[in-house]
Amino acid sequence: MPAEEVAFLEEVRRWRLQCVLVLTRAKPQGPLYNATSRMIEAIDDVAEVVTGDRRTFYQRDATTPGEALPPVKRRTVD
Repeated sequence: MPAEEVAFLEEVRRWRLQCVLVLTRAKPQGPLYNATSRMIEAIDDVAEVVTGDRRTFYQRDATTPGEALPPVKRRTVD
């Protein structure tokens, strides 16, 4: 893979991580949540074009906290 594509993927990976952080605080199904979700979809589309795999930036399947983990305090933003 050319160096330009590698650098580009690294940059969009950072953007995707920021979008995921926004989703954790945004009001579910609110305007910010929906717009950010579309950005993540677009980033995954780019990953698919460049690498052939739209799951390039996926880390692992989401899991629910177990009994040993403290409860999550959620804060929402509009």
